[in-house]
Amino acid sequence: MKISVLHISDLHRDLANPICNQMLIDSLERDRDRYTTDEQPQIKSPDLIIVSGDIVQGVNHKSPNAETSLQQQYDEALNFLDDLTDRFVAGNKGRIVIVPGNHDISDYHFRQSLKAIEILPSINGELVEQLFAPNSFLRWSWTEFALYKIEDMKMYRKCLAAFCDFYSGFYEEKRSYSTDPAKQCDIFDFPDWGITIAGFCSCYNNDLFNKQGAISPDCIADVGNRLRDPSYQERLRIAVWHHNIEGPPQKMDYMDPDIAQNLIDGGFSLGFHGHQHKPQFLDTRFHHGPERRIAIIGTGTLCGNAPFRFGRTYNLVELDTEEKMGRLHVREMQNDNLQMPIWGARSVGFNSTSYLDFKFDSPPKPFVQANRNTTLLTRAQQLHSNSKYREASQILSSLAASEKLARPVLLDCLTQLDDMRGIIAAFDPPEGPAEAIALMDALWAENNQARLVEILGMPLVAESTDPSLIEMRTKYKRRLKK
Repeated sequence: MKISVLHISDLHRDLANPICNQMLIDSLERDRDRYTTDEQPQIKSPDLIIVSGDIVQGVNHKSPNAETSLQQQYDEALNFLDDLTDRFVAGNKGRIVIVPGNHDISDYHFRQSLKAIEILPSINGELVEQLFAPNSFLRWSWTEFALYKIEDMKMYRKCLAAFCDFYSGFYEEKRSYSTDPAKQCDIFDFPDWGITIAGFCSCYNNDLFNKQGAISPDCIADVGNRLRDPSYQERLRIAVWHHNIEGPPQKMDYMDPDIAQNLIDGGFSLGFHGHQHKPQFLDTRFHHGPERRIAIIGTGTLCGNAPFRFGRTYNLVELDTEEKMGRLHVREMQNDNLQMPIWGARSVGFNSTSYLDFKFDSPPKPFVQANRNTTLLTRAQQLHSNSKYREASQILSSLAASEKLARPVLLDCLTQLDDMRGIIAAFDPPEGPAEAIALMDALWAENNQARLVEILGMPLVAESTDPSLIEMRTKYKRRLKK
């Protein structure tokens, strides 16, 4: 099976952008006419479209009517992607994969979540330690030379709320995006092509003062569990995110390359990203075991500022899923008029040709259902996916003690059912931050304050650096004092 992927990124849609939607669409269509008919080698017309983040430019928190201006940018982006879908994939939005980027993080909501922290000599060492701790609530601003703390976690999570509204609007409510970092991933399955695409958010804990990209471990684990479903077996696995995985020493706004190692371990053969505004191809091998690799393809910016020696670019990637071969084509803006772009071929890497041929790994071996527990777990996960939480929880309750993969699914089922007694019975004592948070809520709801005090004193809770758990720990300590 041969398919063609149109890979665009860093749209930075903004009413002030020099190129309007209509002209941009027209220029892409004219380029398609060239590469599908006139150029050699000809390129297959796109079958699906990947949009790897930075949908909008974003709005400074000091801008008047910041929320309204941000909404206008997303309206502009929605109109563009609606038109692109109609003209390139016959209006089939199921063939469009979208993930957020760092510019989709609302600066306005981020600033609203902060509280300035006075720096006192007596606590300097403690603050430095907290600032550099994993998942720290503290943020340092070099431009202001000031220290802040994320005080309002609900407001902080709203940093992606506008993107979430745009996402559900584009997919006409058939898909949704969560403001909960543990749920910011989505799966797009294409059984006719034999591929499955996982869209990840690489903006975990990312904001104006913490620019490093990251994917939530919960998202990677969740997608890994879901892809164990028999319906996904033997699919070529493709991951999409926003941030690049390497950068120069003076930069910190890229993603830890170890995350790519986790994706390889999860059976992903291909990765697509944007962010650095220039095209790139990396063949990254697995460092920790079997001889597997992931071919990582980065594309440039479609509408933003390009770095030195590059113009605005986008990619076309042809995949032969039977031969496990790919061909990367880079299309670059050939003229200097930003309002009326003309696209053409650009040489890839050190090649003199306008394309790069590469190999990619086969899908992972089918997940072996080794025992009855695994069969039951798969059945429970299917029930959970179909929102049959009570039936799923009845199966999972018998598995939670022996199957670690059952615990997070059971927790979500009981949470969806608002079954506080069930949560207490299954997750006391807790084994992780998510379980501890749910257990504290349940104990409070059941008025078991004595046990809640004991849970707050557990090392898992008392010594945690997890932002969500710290927030809950603080909340219940305050309530218990009243």
